[in-house]
Amino acid sequence: MNFPPCLASIGRSCAIPLMVSAALTAAWPAAAQSNGPLKIGVLTDMSSAYSDLAGKYSVAAAQMAIEDFGGTVNGRKIELVTADHQMKPAVGSAILTQWFDRDNIAAVFSLAGSSVAMAASAIAKTRPTRTVVYTIAQTSDLNGKVCLPNSIHWSPDFYALGVPSTRYVSQKLGKAWYVMVQDTAAGTPAYNAAIEGIKSGGGRLAGEVRVPVNAGDVSSFVLQAQALRPTSLAVGFGGTDMVNVVKAAHQFGMTQGGVTLVANGGLFATDIKAMGLDQAAGIVFATPFYPEMNADALAWSKRFMARTGVVPAFSHVAEYEAVTHYLKAVQQTKSDDATVVVPEMKAMPVNSFAVKNGHIRADTELIRPMYLARVKAPSQSKSVFDYAELLAVVPPDEAYSPLARSECPLVKK
Repeated sequence: MNFPPCLASIGRSCAIPLMVSAALTAAWPAAAQSNGPLKIGVLTDMSSAYSDLAGKYSVAAAQMAIEDFGGTVNGRKIELVTADHQMKPAVGSAILTQWFDRDNIAAVFSLAGSSVAMAASAIAKTRPTRTVVYTIAQTSDLNGKVCLPNSIHWSPDFYALGVPSTRYVSQKLGKAWYVMVQDTAAGTPAYNAAIEGIKSGGGRLAGEVRVPVNAGDVSSFVLQAQALRPTSLAVGFGGTDMVNVVKAAHQFGMTQGGVTLVANGGLFATDIKAMGLDQAAGIVFATPFYPEMNADALAWSKRFMARTGVVPAFSHVAEYEAVTHYLKAVQQTKSDDATVVVPEMKAMPVNSFAVKNGHIRADTELIRPMYLARVKAPSQSKSVFDYAELLAVVPPDEAYSPLARSECPLVKK
């Protein structure tokens, strides 16, 4: 697929019109903000640590959703606008403010990186008619203390990604842990989730470290871990830094020596590709999606790969699901006003090739089954889509933090 030149330009945004003819439906009511194009944005990382698990591939997934929807909604052409926030909260905030205040963007998706997402939350708080959907950021604060009536936390948070995986490994594979998290806003919730899973599984903490974003050479952090002789290593972040940790652990013989690696910040298909199955094999992770979970998921994965050249990660699937669900709500309400659309998104069941009857809770979090899996060895894999050995299905009420514990002010106690 040839992506527009502006996708490679740092900090710039572009509009991608998707024109598919469709019959004009009912007249637009007064609640809607415009009779012109419905503009939605993908604000994401296109040049930094998360550019593979997000970036141009997230844009492609959003484009697919719009095209599959028909390119229009209630007679309005759907226009996709994109920009690179460079993993910098200040850059993301400036773009988002311009999009909302000047460019009339009705809804924004992606927002990779918890620090950027938290900054976006502050912008969205003062613009209650605009919708924000966090499809990649994982900090639990987005469905906790900074939850908003005009936001949805689509991505699994660190609890759903970290507690089931670390609990399983503590119970079955190894109880002495070393925990790595990033030195960002995501670090504390990732650490807390890992510790909860470890303790509930009967494990113990041997050591911990915070790793800078885009750390580059992570050898010193991995050697610190190795010196304490853990049986399990939890890595609470994805992207380039995760890939570098796994490669270093393999280089220093940790994985060959029996240490179990756990991706308690999620494991993305793009990360597996960057590592190679020979080095990724054995990593335990929780995920809401893997390509061979069913025939429809595999068919969509093949479509995505034909378009982009990569196997889709769950973050790319989230982009497709969230944009589709949002457009259904706009169609149903005949409005792009978040005060109308977001309640409809919460009321409607979430259905796609990867989830049946998912639901969005009062704390704005999408609740769905999670799949506990282990990366297959090269000898076990039959295709590029066949990387996950299913260990267990975690039902929603076990995968997500109980609503009673939520700090979200929208939750009635």
